[in-house]
Amino acid sequence: MTLFVRSITSLCYAALLLGSLYLDATFFTLVVLTMASLSLLEIQRITNKKSLIVFLTFPAFLLFSHFVEYAFLTLLLLGTIGVQLMANFYWRKRKISFTKTFVTVLGIFGVSVPLVLLVLLGRQNPDFVAFFFGIIWLNDTGAYLVGSSMGKHLLASAISPNKTIEGSIGGVVISTTIMLYMGTYFEILDAKTMFAAIIITAIGGGFGDLVQSKIKRQCGIKDSGRILPGHGGMYDRLDSSLLAIPLYILILFVFGYVS
Repeated sequence: MTLFVRSITSLCYAALLLGSLYLDATFFTLVVLTMASLSLLEIQRITNKKSLIVFLTFPAFLLFSHFVEYAFLTLLLLGTIGVQLMANFYWRKRKISFTKTFVTVLGIFGVSVPLVLLVLLGRQNPDFVAFFFGIIWLNDTGAYLVGSSMGKHLLASAISPNKTIEGSIGGVVISTTIMLYMGTYFEILDAKTMFAAIIITAIGGGFGDLVQSKIKRQCGIKDSGRILPGHGGMYDRLDSSLLAIPLYILILFVFGYVS
């Protein structure tokens, strides 16, 4: 029953996200804004720290992108800084206190900036966004299937006891195999860019999942919320995407697909 509920929720989530992406840019922006707001609310709830200013950052960055010539590159730079900050948090051995400053920085660099970048990428080429989520969802599914069937070696037992090395490798292999075929068939990217984008995004997605698991573990909770049956909260659903978005767009920028 749990698997059935998870599947139905995933289908509805994907249909809303991809449907809005191709239907109307404003509709997609509102959908992503809602996802960002829910994620920020959940972060503040689980950390028990409030930061009202972070709710203004998503619309503020969108306005910034309309009036500043190099806004996209600026936001991409902020996104890569956010990846570094999340990596520092993950590898830090000493426990970090979840202060108001931490929650504000996490909300800006770990939620608002990546999701605004996603909106801007969708305006440049919605196929790039669909391709990104294809990588993320196949990587998650592949990691789950391989890990649950043949996983033996734990990836990060102290943080996420259900994740295995075999599952992580399986997710990357499955997402790479399928998305290389799909990307070639639909001629989305050239082979070199596609391979780099898939590998980096899949690995980044898995690492983002671990970062969020560490945050939730430190908060003493399993899920960030209950809004998505079978999945938990919106922040839970975006765990693999948030850290991977800047990395994916950075690859596209390096190979000249976005500017």
